[in-house]
Amino acid sequence: MLDNYSLLKKEVIQCIDDMLAIENIPGCPCEELRDKVKDNVFNLVVLGQFKRGKTSLINALIGAEILPTAVVPLTSIATILKYGEALRIKVFLTDGAVKEIKPENLPLYVTEKGNPRNEKNVNEVVVTYPSPYLKDSVQMIDTPGVGSVYQHNTDVAYQYIPKSDAALFLLSVDQPVSQAELDFLKDVREYSNRIFFLQNKADYVDAKDLNESMAFSREVIKESIGSDIKIFPLSAKLALDGKLSDSKELIEKSFLPAFERILSAFLMEEKGKVLIFSVSNTLLRVLSQAMLELELEIKSLTTPLEALKGKTDAFENKKKDVLLEKQDFDILLDSEVNRLIKNSLDDDLEKFKKEITEKFIPELESLYEANKRLSGKQLKTALEEYIISEVKNVYNNWRAKEDGKLSTAFESICGRFTGKINETVDNLLKFSSELFSVPFEVFKSEELWTIKSHFYYKFKDEPGSLELLTTSFTFALPRFISNRIVLKNAREFMLEMIDKQGGRLRFDFAGRLDKSKYKFRWEMLQKIEATIEGISSAINKGLTEKSKGETIVQKRKADLSETARRIDILKGSLIRIRQQVT
Repeated sequence: MLDNYSLLKKEVIQCIDDMLAIENIPGCPCEELRDKVKDNVFNLVVLGQFKRGKTSLINALIGAEILPTAVVPLTSIATILKYGEALRIKVFLTDGAVKEIKPENLPLYVTEKGNPRNEKNVNEVVVTYPSPYLKDSVQMIDTPGVGSVYQHNTDVAYQYIPKSDAALFLLSVDQPVSQAELDFLKDVREYSNRIFFLQNKADYVDAKDLNESMAFSREVIKESIGSDIKIFPLSAKLALDGKLSDSKELIEKSFLPAFERILSAFLMEEKGKVLIFSVSNTLLRVLSQAMLELELEIKSLTTPLEALKGKTDAFENKKKDVLLEKQDFDILLDSEVNRLIKNSLDDDLEKFKKEITEKFIPELESLYEANKRLSGKQLKTALEEYIISEVKNVYNNWRAKEDGKLSTAFESICGRFTGKINETVDNLLKFSSELFSVPFEVFKSEELWTIKSHFYYKFKDEPGSLELLTTSFTFALPRFISNRIVLKNAREFMLEMIDKQGGRLRFDFAGRLDKSKYKFRWEMLQKIEATIEGISSAINKGLTEKSKGETIVQKRKADLSETARRIDILKGSLIRIRQQVT
């Protein structure tokens, strides 16, 4: 199915290139649409309890041992694998910095041993590799295991569910389904239609025991989440061995090819068809408008001047009405985005700040009780490190969820406005079509808009209350007094950090929404202006050519007819492509 999708992508891109070669198709977002088709990927998020074999599965899929594996809970940072002409690894830090590292240094950033509790402030790691698997529009995300002793690892895994087109959830033959896995599945069941369950280590047992193990896991999960599931057998080890040795027999024994066929079909249904259909419709809409403008120019070449003047006057009156609608769109869009910031972002942030404050105060006091025999300076350091680490982790998780929520809400706003603007454009085109008695075919299309991520964090290098208020004089006091002062200052520091980091994220979200709004506004309202300009230009071109004599008129008509023929061919190709995904 993905092979078929790749062929359809190539055909759509060829249509776009052919459109760019036609002079009479102005205003086509062809370059943008080509990028959308070329850059589209399917995000596969690999999930499961620690030591289920997630990293081994990814290594097997790409056919190389790139990601580190071990006998202890290992992965602590999400690693994203993309296609690239060479193996390259980039580390993205929470402060926005990016550094490229050597492959042998990868464990220093993505493992619990090399980067305990993410002390290096890594946001995510991106690996590019020339794997044929990745080239076929697939991007894989390796997440930390849920249910290990490291709660922050589980938190990272939760962040990536909303970003997935499909999630691969690994179970294991040699271990029964754990409570941690069931708790995790309860939390993510709203995405259950995108989760595929794989029973790894299928080569450990015979066929009878494998079926019994899968039946047990299926029944336990069904009882827990309230819906039936299907589990696919897998041996990540055999799959990797087969890829490395180029053994088709081992690869088939791993059960991987059978599952991949099902997964590919799902991805095509879930996202591939939607993209091809959407882009094809947008291109058909552009071609239909271009054909109308051709017909209008031909009409203006052949219509008597007096009759043409009456029609152009009527069009000018209609144009005034459309420009008034354009102003209304502008005002309403501002209002909608401001409402999103106030009623969603601000409310969510205040609620979250309240929740984590109530959670952290008793935790901070418990940590104090466990460490109050330390010296004042040691206690200060312990409390400060805890606050910075926990505030950073909870905001990382919150902003990932909020990002998905705001993106969805913003897309919804843009979808409504796109529909209204397209309706206005269609009404203008239909009016012109009827006014000049030329044919026009309406094609519905929609554009997807979202907000791009950029976040700003600052902790250590910006002193807070803890540094400012805990003086050397404090440490000279008796320990039971100085340590109570340290605890008091730690509470203030924690509240300051919660408020400060929340404010920065609020600033980032609001700024990104505003930038996205202005870009959307400009491009969408340009559609109205471009339509008006296209119709006016077509009529005026006809009038200009008409004044140059009959020979010029006939040559122009012949040129327009040839362009119309090329447009008809392109329309036929796009309609055929669209039919293949419906």
